[in-house]
Order: sequence, then C-alpha cells, then structure tokens
Amino acid sequence: MKKSLFVLFLPAVFFFVCLPLLRMQSILRHPDSAPDAGFAKNGGAPDEFTVLTIGTADSGGTMYPVGDAIAKTLNGHDSSLKVNLSASNGSYHNVMSILDGQIDMGLVSGDMAFCAYFGSGEFEGQPNQSLCTIGAFYSSLSNWMAPDSGGLTFVHDIAGRRAAVGPQGSTTEAVARTALEAAGVTDSNATLLNYGLGSGSRAVTLGELDAVHGFAGIPISGLTELAQSVPCHLLTYTKEELSEIISSNPFYYSAVIPAGTYPGQTGDIPTFGVKCLLCVNADMDPDLVYTITRILNQSTEDLAARHDALSSLTQKGYICDGLPIPLHPGAEAYYQEAGLLDR
Repeated sequence: MKKSLFVLFLPAVFFFVCLPLLRMQSILRHPDSAPDAGFAKNGGAPDEFTVLTIGTADSGGTMYPVGDAIAKTLNGHDSSLKVNLSASNGSYHNVMSILDGQIDMGLVSGDMAFCAYFGSGEFEGQPNQSLCTIGAFYSSLSNWMAPDSGGLTFVHDIAGRRAAVGPQGSTTEAVARTALEAAGVTDSNATLLNYGLGSGSRAVTLGELDAVHGFAGIPISGLTELAQSVPCHLLTYTKEELSEIISSNPFYYSAVIPAGTYPGQTGDIPTFGVKCLLCVNADMDPDLVYTITRILNQSTEDLAARHDALSSLTQKGYICDGLPIPLHPGAEAYYQEAGLLDR
C-alpha cells in the first residue's frame, strides 16, 4: 500500500515542483520567453523605457516650471520616455552635471553655456566642447524687485543697502554682479547676499533685505508672489548702465518687462536678457536627441500654453537661431529636415 502511494505521489512532485523549477531556469536563460515579455505588443506599453533627467534650478524661478513643461510634453508624446526633474543651483551646476553624466539634459543660460564651451568666465582655461544644445526655449531677463516702502527707484540705489543676488555660483548671481558693477554697486558699498528667489523674497517680506534679483523668464513666480504679499515695484536701469552692460557682454540684448507683468506694475521696465538653452552632452545618442527635438519643436503651442515664458517658441526659428554654442548633431539633423536650418 505504501509503495503504491509513493508511486502515485511521484508524478505530483514532478508536476508541482520540478516543472516550475525547470520553467524558471528556462526564463533565466531566455528572458524573452517570460509570460510578461513583449507585453507592449499586446497591452500597448513599451518594451523598454528610456529614463532621462533634466536639471533645472530652484522652484522659485522659471527654470523649474519650464523643465516641468518640457518633461510633461516629452512624457505625453512618447510612452517610451520617462523624463524626471532635478532641482539645482542653476546653469553652472547643470553644466557640470551634464559633463559628469549626473543628468542627461539641463537648462543653461546662454552666457554660461558660451563660457563653458569656450573656457571663459567661470570656466576660464577649461573649454568643454562636449557641451552642445538641443535649442533655445525662453529668454531670461534681469528683474530687480524692491518693496515700495524702501525708497529705491534705480538699480544703482542698491548702494548702501542689502540685496539678494542669487544662489552662490548661479547665473543669477553672475548676471546680478555684472549689472551692479555697471551701476557702480559692489561688495564694498553694499551688502550682496546669496539668497535664492524663494528665500530672498521671504527676506524682503520680513524687512531683512531691500531688494531681490531674478534672472529668468517672465513672469518669475517668486517675484509675482512677493508683489502679491507686499506692495513692490521693479527697479530700473539707466540708459547708460544698459548700454555698458550690453556692449561688454555680446550674449545680452535690450529687452522690456511689459507693464502688467507683475501685480501693481503700471509701466514698461527696460532691462536686458539672454536665451536659455536645453543642453546635452555631445555623446548623447543622435537618434534619441532627434526624437526629443522633433517632439519639442512640434509641440511649441502646447509648451507656450504650459508657461508664459515659453511663448517665444511660437516665433519661427527662435528655437534654433542665434545660439551661442553648437547644436547636437541629432538636433541639427532634425532642424535641417524641418527646413529651419540651411543644409
């Protein structure tokens, strides 16, 4: 009886124990034979994801929401792409992270990109010609905001006062110091502090600072929130100051912050600006860059609807004209096929 039960039990052991083990061994040797392999073909999901990270800046400026708009646009148009955001101190850190392979793409101010590529400014003697761009996405403008109660009118009025120039090592700080020097304001006659837009705006609200600088696409959300919390206004450059700033820095151009950009702003404010680029490493896969470029260029209306700063993208050629560093070959190939660049 015991022998007959043992004989009957053997097939059950083989069926429930040995067969699953053999099947698992087969899957390990041939992953494509797994039950879920190829689910994309049946269920519509991709076989593989390409995960990418975009470097932005602090959440109080324009880079972060612009990066978010780019990520959502790419994710929404290609199910094989998964694009994430990485906050940073801005352009300089994004350049370094691209070159170090810590991020795949990064938003970089055009002047910082030029310095990094040719080895000037913060990158003096260290050219990085593996840095290239997919295109320009918005223009950053210099914005100085001060409370009405402080009595400041012009940027040069910051002399003798306390002002937030931007995070240490950021483009915002570099631009602020360049502009202040032209206006006769330096560390020797003013207290210039490294605050981000969020912390700088809070300090102005609390009366700890007299002005805060933002260098981003307008309207800058952090400055909008500041003007909503306390009566504020934008400081103005003189014609002579703007002329000196622009003549000494070929990346900058004259610009205007239109009336109504911020709460309580009744007049146009003359300033200067520079294009902000989406940068990548030259070794990024050309086909992938081509795809990214195609999606973004074909989605300019959608991008402009996601953030006001991206409205410049609707101007034909804005994305690929007048760039301070070379296009990635994959991006260049797309723009040529789209008729936006000469072959």
